[in-house]
Amino acid sequence: MTNNEPATTPASKPATTPPGTPAATQPGSRVAAWLGLMLVAFGLLTAVTSYSPLAGDISAEIGLTDVTYGLLGTVGPFTFAFVSLITPFVARRISLEWTIVIAAVMIGAGQVLRAVAGESLGFFAWSLVAMLGVGAGNLLLPPLVKRFFPDRIVSVSTVYLTVMVISTIYPPLLAVPIAQWIGWRGSIGVWGLIELIAVLPWLIVIFSGRRAKAAARSANVASTGVGHRTITKRVWSHPTSWVMLVMYAMATINFYTVVAWIPAILFETAGIDPATAGALLALYSAMGIPLGFFIAPIVAKVKNLGIVYAVVAAIVIVGYLGLWLMPGTATWLWMMLAGISPTIFSFTLIATNYRTSNEMGGVTLAGMVTFGGYLIGGFAPLMVGVFAADKLDWGITYAMLIASMIVVIGMSFGLRRRVLVDQ
Repeated sequence: MTNNEPATTPASKPATTPPGTPAATQPGSRVAAWLGLMLVAFGLLTAVTSYSPLAGDISAEIGLTDVTYGLLGTVGPFTFAFVSLITPFVARRISLEWTIVIAAVMIGAGQVLRAVAGESLGFFAWSLVAMLGVGAGNLLLPPLVKRFFPDRIVSVSTVYLTVMVISTIYPPLLAVPIAQWIGWRGSIGVWGLIELIAVLPWLIVIFSGRRAKAAARSANVASTGVGHRTITKRVWSHPTSWVMLVMYAMATINFYTVVAWIPAILFETAGIDPATAGALLALYSAMGIPLGFFIAPIVAKVKNLGIVYAVVAAIVIVGYLGLWLMPGTATWLWMMLAGISPTIFSFTLIATNYRTSNEMGGVTLAGMVTFGGYLIGGFAPLMVGVFAADKLDWGITYAMLIASMIVVIGMSFGLRRRVLVDQ
């Protein structure tokens, strides 16, 4: 066996076959779980993308100031970091299923209640509740796929990733038309109903197999021979876990910087009007739809995942160089190339299923990489704000983004082998 091949002992073999979880083999539970996964994914990011097109209407009625609005965009990554740290501990104590129910309720209720808020503080507070749910849901989906569909990780992951990307596109496109019909409150509150409906299939899963799930959790610990504390220690001490954390941080730097600043940058460097810049930003997000069909199969089949990260980073660098040096020429092409960078999020989260031996190891690894990734990457938009306040050239921002992709290329050597970080 070469150094690049994974170990094939029973203890370290990736869990690609049903691990004997009763809930995973009951057809009724699998159907309900599949529906629950898709509904959560379909509404997951609506809390983040639905309100920005209506910021003017919201500000006029409830006094949403520029400071409050700016804080909503700034605290997002740090909120996700906080919830990523505590979600694995909650999931271990009350189960993955109950934790996703709580996350879905927070997303749905947060959106509905902020829609009826009478002042900006209430709008901000309920938005924060919704974002806490978003952060928890984001890291719970991969281990839930592993629990209920261990024999179909690739296909189910592909579908939910595509659905999740779609959830970033349709709310801003429909926000204004819906607001013209039922007002801005209805326009931002209606999306919360998706997550509240998503609770129903998960309750069916929970109450249709309580005893079976309890036995499965006991069997899971018995089969690994270790407890949760040991799994956490192994995950947090493994070098591969830290490489994945850095990858997620670099993706966070790129996504949140582009979403927050690219319209302003393109206006100043190429004279592109806000409407066109918004369309280009939608194109940037839409790149995730076709690419989503390839992410899970690639992660499942490619042993040297570092090569994939390096190729993605190289393509993104070309996009940034085009935006920097030729912003007014073929801007749509440069945005499409840069729009490949968010796939690093998906590659890393899906890889948690193939770098751990069971769902508890998976949720621990996912929690680690998202916590550190959001905590580090969340500072990037603030740094760009400092650059803008000091009237520095936008080339510095592009240089920072390119440097982050160079880090991805350098760290890709740490993902040459398929290892299990909880073994």
